[in-house]
Order: sequence, then structure tokens, then C-alpha cells
Amino acid sequence: MYYVWVPMSTHSREAHDWDSFVDAQATRVLNLTGTWRCDDGGRYYIRQIGNQVWWTGLSDNGGGQTFTNVFHGTLRYDPISRATDIYGSWADVPRGRILQSGTLRLNLMSSDGFVKVSETGGFGGRIWSRL
Repeated sequence: MYYVWVPMSTHSREAHDWDSFVDAQATRVLNLTGTWRCDDGGRYYIRQIGNQVWWTGLSDNGGGQTFTNVFHGTLRYDPISRATDIYGSWADVPRGRILQSGTLRLNLMSSDGFVKVSETGGFGGRIWSRL
């Protein structure tokens, strides 16, 4: 009787562990928590915990009568391009008149600014800067 030893692939686990390590290193120096403004006229209150990002965005410089949205996303670092992006979902809530939803991909230019790379659902803002 012959036995053939076939090693089990740990590639997916190693890749996941590496991704977690790289993301942890990238987000360790970032702190997005704070108040931000966007070129859509809104004020955004952002909270970052590790690589998770949440926000509430209110139009009219914080009044929220035109739109009020919520967002949840994940920071991801690409060691090849050396870019840090946030991938997530957003939805308007009925404080404002607009009620849309979709996804967002944002690129961090620095810890004081980021830009929209792609979106679905008609999200209007493009450029955020820290107040």
C-alpha cells in the first residue's frame, strides 16, 4: 500500500493573516475620528475604531434638512499601490428630503482629507476635509 502525502494549502489563511497585519499597520497611524466638511455642503461626524469607519452626514452645514446619511465602511491598505481606501455602504435617513442608498469607495489622501473614487446610489459628495 502506498500513501501519498498531500500538503494542505494554507494560502487563504496566510493571505488573510497578511491582509489583517497590513491593514492593522496602516490604520494604526490614522485617526479619522472628528468633524469633517464635504464639497456637498454637508458636515460629517466620523468615528473610527480600528479599521472600521462610521459617519453621520448632515446637509446644510449640519442642519440635515436636505439630506442626512449614515455610513459604515472598512479601511483597506494596498501595499502594492500604497493606497488606503475605505469601502462601505451608505443610506439616507428621513431627517432630510432625499432618501437614497448605495456603496462608496473613498481614497485617503492624508489623515486630513479623502476623495470619492466610486459610488452607487447617487451620492453627491466628492472631497472631504477635516474641520
